Amino acid sequence: MEELNAQKEVLVSLADCCTVLQGKNVDKKKTNEEAQGLPVIVGASDLVCGALSPKRWCSQPLSNPVYSEKGDILVSVVGTIGKMAVNTVGRAILSKHVCALRIREGISRQYLMAMVSRLILDAIPDPDGEALLGFQNKADVEMLKQIRFTLPPLIIQEWIVARLTSVTSMILAYKGKKEDYLSYTRIVELIEEERKEQRAHMRRMSEQLGRLADMLDNLPPDADTLQMIADARSAYSRLLKIQ
Repeated sequence: MEELNAQKEVLVSLADCCTVLQGKNVDKKKTNEEAQGLPVIVGASDLVCGALSPKRWCSQPLSNPVYSEKGDILVSVVGTIGKMAVNTVGRAILSKHVCALRIREGISRQYLMAMVSRLILDAIPDPDGEALLGFQNKADVEMLKQIRFTLPPLIIQEWIVARLTSVTSMILAYKGKKEDYLSYTRIVELIEEERKEQRAHMRRMSEQLGRLADMLDNLPPDADTLQMIADARSAYSRLLKIQ
């Protein structure tokens, strides 16, 4: 891999940018709800508003546990896939349902989270037959590690994140009131409300794209038509996977 801090754009895989850790299932009988021992990151339900919010702990010995450390990016990879947060608590025990990404120097945590939020869709196997919108079985972690993306210099990574934020800022400027900015919880609520609206919109689009692909199947099989069908089905598959 080329030097990550080089002042030019390079193509990297997720495994080039961070250590990807996946835990093992923890016997519920060994855990407790009294905050005794280390937190256990059970699944997506422990990732709340961008932060780790554990509900179970473990004080009993485990065989070769995998630990997440403070600052790790946490990504749910089983059940509800792609939910993300940052470990703000400290050392915690990882279950198999969540991966921890421990980033390397010269990489923006926010940029990597933005990349992973899209790339993880390509690490979810396409469903056979009918799929339940927004709920797949699991992501292929080994596939996720190898998916490639662009890694520009750190200052460009930060600029891209700032531009992504500016899109959210326009939404907040339209929907948010001045007093909303006096509480971070209200800002989070506004963003989550908008996300739910956009997700519902995307799911409606997925149904339309599915119907479009079916209609295109009846057209003459020239190269342009085949490409349109492939594009429609690919978009439909991605939209099905959005959490």
